[in-house]
Amino acid sequence: MDERFLLDAYAKGSPEWEAMEGLTKGLEVRLPEGHSFIDHSGVERHEVRTKWWHENPSSYRDIALVGQEQNHRIPDHPLPADYVPLPIDGAPVFVGHYWMSGQPALQSSKVVCVDYSAAKDGPLVAYRWDGEQALVARNFVAAG
Repeated sequence: MDERFLLDAYAKGSPEWEAMEGLTKGLEVRLPEGHSFIDHSGVERHEVRTKWWHENPSSYRDIALVGQEQNHRIPDHPLPADYVPLPIDGAPVFVGHYWMSGQPALQSSKVVCVDYSAAKDGPLVAYRWDGEQALVARNFVAAG
C-alpha cells in the first residue's frame, strides 16, 4: 500500500476501496432481492458479512454471519455462481471485528476470531498460538 493506493481507497466502489472494505470489515455479499436482516444496531441490511472460511457452502445461510435471532431472515437459496470459496493455505488466520458471542470457538481449523465483544461486556479473548498449523480450541484464553 502506497500513498496513491490509500487515496484511491477513499473512492467508494473503486477496486482499492473494495480491497480495504474486505480487509478491514470482512467480505460481504448482497442478499437476493426481497431479503434483508436487522443488524445489532437495529439497521436493516441487504448485504451480509460472509463466513469466508466456510469450506463447502451451498446457500446464503451457510455463509451469513448474523446473530442467531436473525438467521431465519437469511434465505436458504443457492449461492450465486460467482461466489467461489478459496482454500486457506499456509499459516492460520487470526481475525477480529466480527463480534462473536458465546464460548470462544474455532471458525475452522485455520481461522480464529478473537473478537467476542469486549467493548460491550463480552470477554477479552486471545489465542495462544504455538506454531500449530491446525488450530485447537483448548488454546483460547478469555477474561471478563
